[in-house]
Amino acid sequence: MTRTVARRPKARKRRAIGRQRRRDQQGRLQVEVDGAITRIVREVIEEALQSEVTCLVGRAKGERRDPVDRQEVAAACNRCGQCYRHRFYRAGSYERGLLSFEAWCRIAVPRVRCVCGGMVDVEFTTLAPYGRHWFDLAERARELAGLCVSLRDGVEILAWRNGQPLAIATLNKLVNRTADLASAFHAGPLERVPPVVLLDGLWLKLLEPTGEEYTDARGRRRQRQKMRKFPLLVAYGVDPATGERWLLDWEKGRAEDEASWRALLERLCSRGVCAAAGLALFIHDGSAGLEAAFEMVFFGLGVERQRCIFHKLRNVSRAVRGDDGMSRAQRRQHRATVLAEATAVYAGHDEAEIRRRLAAFGATWGATEPTAVATLERDFDRTLAYLRVQERARSRSHVWPTQYLRTTSALERVQRHFRQKARQVVIFHADAGVDAAIQLVISHHHLATPASAPWARLLEEALLAA
Repeated sequence: MTRTVARRPKARKRRAIGRQRRRDQQGRLQVEVDGAITRIVREVIEEALQSEVTCLVGRAKGERRDPVDRQEVAAACNRCGQCYRHRFYRAGSYERGLLSFEAWCRIAVPRVRCVCGGMVDVEFTTLAPYGRHWFDLAERARELAGLCVSLRDGVEILAWRNGQPLAIATLNKLVNRTADLASAFHAGPLERVPPVVLLDGLWLKLLEPTGEEYTDARGRRRQRQKMRKFPLLVAYGVDPATGERWLLDWEKGRAEDEASWRALLERLCSRGVCAAAGLALFIHDGSAGLEAAFEMVFFGLGVERQRCIFHKLRNVSRAVRGDDGMSRAQRRQHRATVLAEATAVYAGHDEAEIRRRLAAFGATWGATEPTAVATLERDFDRTLAYLRVQERARSRSHVWPTQYLRTTSALERVQRHFRQKARQVVIFHADAGVDAAIQLVISHHHLATPASAPWARLLEEALLAA
């Protein structure tokens, strides 16, 4: 006989809460959170200011003055000029607006008065004189600029929590403070001289005043400006034994001419970059201005100059013509074939083998692509300097991989960061803006120092030391 077992009652599902209802509740709580943050900011800062006044006058609030106390303090009465703390007493406070990244609040700044009736000039450690912005706002502004966020977008982001948008001019002033690091970056001996230095430049745009004035549509007198392109010349150090790379120096040139390159090379030399300190090789793209500048600056005996093989092969690719009857796809394939064989020339293990490959390349393509063959053969000896450098390194029991000695590709990757910042800015309006942008990129991508700490923190520490 079977036994019937009663079925367990079906469990009721929990009541679903709508997304709108949950969002409304979260919004109400967020208002309370924002209010609590504002109160905490105000209370903490006011307490710090009161503590500074207590240290200044030497007694807690409510305590009587000691007339025999002859202690002098770092504050003076603006009437009698006395700086004895027994003459000073608390005299209420005044309100000052303070804007931080998290909140905007009005704080009570304490006043101090002298017994003569004059006010005492007190410079607080907590607040800068006439300061209306907390330090975190400037830090976030520079961090956003380093992340290639435009000033207009940065205004919106910085006002997201506190609801108080800054003026674009104010934000630009905070960001351009980074330009102060440029002079320090160019000065002093280099802590470490690399065996290999890569040299290259990229072009930026800058507005310059012409000295002329004009009247705009609103009747205002304006300075007429014109756009000028200028090269940013960069020196990048490489240690082929370890693969470490770091930025050595940079120069804003007038053009990629001898004078501009010479200014950078002379500064590198004066800062300790020479053969005696371990320099062995320069790698560059072979610009005429740089070649002329090298003749004017002496870095020591044995320092080689390597022509970048990547730039050489790129010129070979551009020199390939093909037949007139080729389609676009056929011409592209033909160019790739010629370039592959030109690249294989440098696959040799020694100079003799490389020259045999060069002769074979000329025999194969000399009749159909004479311009490409001539391009590869032109100044070919200058593309083999790395072999001599490798041989000297082996004589000292050092192993320097070829990948660090033949091209400026590592520097090309660095210049992508500068180009990204330049695209965001579009055109610079002042030299200070250029310097600030360069230093922001250097800090953001740890180009001059290893990534030992968050870049924004390192940037602020450098600004404090500048």
